[in-house]
Amino acid sequence: MNIVVLGAGFGGLQAAMRIAKDLRRLNLTGKYKLILIDRNEAQAYTPMLYEWAAAPDSPQPPKTIALDVRTLIKGLPIAFMRGEVIEIDLKNGDVHMKTGEEIKVEFLIIALGSEANYFGIKGMQEHAIPLKTFTDAKNIRTALNELIARKPNPRVIVGGAGANGIELAAQIKFLHAQCDVTLVEAMPTIMPGISADLAAPVAKRLAKLGITVMVNSKIAEVDSAEVHLDGEKAIPFDLTVWTGGIKAPDMISKLPLRAERGKPVVEKGMVCIPQTPDLKLYPMVYVLGDCVCFYDPKTGRPLPAIAPIAMAQARVVAKNVMEEIKKKESAGYTPSPKTYSPMEYPYVVPVGGRWAAAKVGSFVFAGWTAWFFKQLIDLDYLTSVMPFFRAFASWL
Repeated sequence: MNIVVLGAGFGGLQAAMRIAKDLRRLNLTGKYKLILIDRNEAQAYTPMLYEWAAAPDSPQPPKTIALDVRTLIKGLPIAFMRGEVIEIDLKNGDVHMKTGEEIKVEFLIIALGSEANYFGIKGMQEHAIPLKTFTDAKNIRTALNELIARKPNPRVIVGGAGANGIELAAQIKFLHAQCDVTLVEAMPTIMPGISADLAAPVAKRLAKLGITVMVNSKIAEVDSAEVHLDGEKAIPFDLTVWTGGIKAPDMISKLPLRAERGKPVVEKGMVCIPQTPDLKLYPMVYVLGDCVCFYDPKTGRPLPAIAPIAMAQARVVAKNVMEEIKKKESAGYTPSPKTYSPMEYPYVVPVGGRWAAAKVGSFVFAGWTAWFFKQLIDLDYLTSVMPFFRAFASWL
């Protein structure tokens, strides 16, 4: 029987590693084959992409920004397949690869992350660089350093003043003071959806760095030289980066699942909900991470696309997959499924150099201590996917 995990990001890798350890503990590795599929050999450590994107020209990226998947899963009963999935057939239980191979699935975990959402803005995809992947970060870094080499004061526009946009804009300005950096946000405030008490110190830091922040400024069109706002105002640029939104990959949005905002809706067990009650899905299907829509029952808002949430969802999925397997293997076994409960997760936003703003519960703090707190969060993740001393060496 095949357990297939699509995506080796934070959630997918975490789910695969947990299931692998449980299968080995229960001596079921001969009966269940666990397959992890990703189109890349390395996992991009996305919380560090902004650092690499803004970095001065150097031959090597930070060693923690690209984590080799085969090295991370070495010694675990996981078959890693590098390849691109082009179709998921939930009615017949098949995953179709670009190579033509079809993989039969009994348990399917979809953790394919998200892609840039351009919201139909004319010219945005053609003239702006997104910040979603290691390649995107490399492209931004190359373009930025080429600009700096030939222009005294390059004009950089970052579309979207969420955490990613703020991190990148602040790091560019911090490292390259000669750049004229502008953050453009369609909503009335920076970091929309995040509490005002965390956004306040971030706004002060952006102002101190000399970054122009434009809120209530919706981008209508982008051409090769200017960003055009609603109201016919235009801002000239040398480099535009888009961080203004994400969406589920098109392949997922087309699945016969109940969806909102283009993302599958899941219940607390992270199990998918078919479009109609009579639709039969052959495999057990779970979706987690950026490509899922899960509403926080406390706030009524979708959970943010951040690593701690994807990893918490992965723990739920791994537990529930194993409960289903135990039921198959032991007659009379009564599963005790795990549910996802929204937690008070720490939220940290680096804002240029060794400075960050953080919120833990209701406590907000900023400065070097918040930046160091982020480093500890990074270390915590690394120790969850590799031995401690290797993780510590990579972290240093």
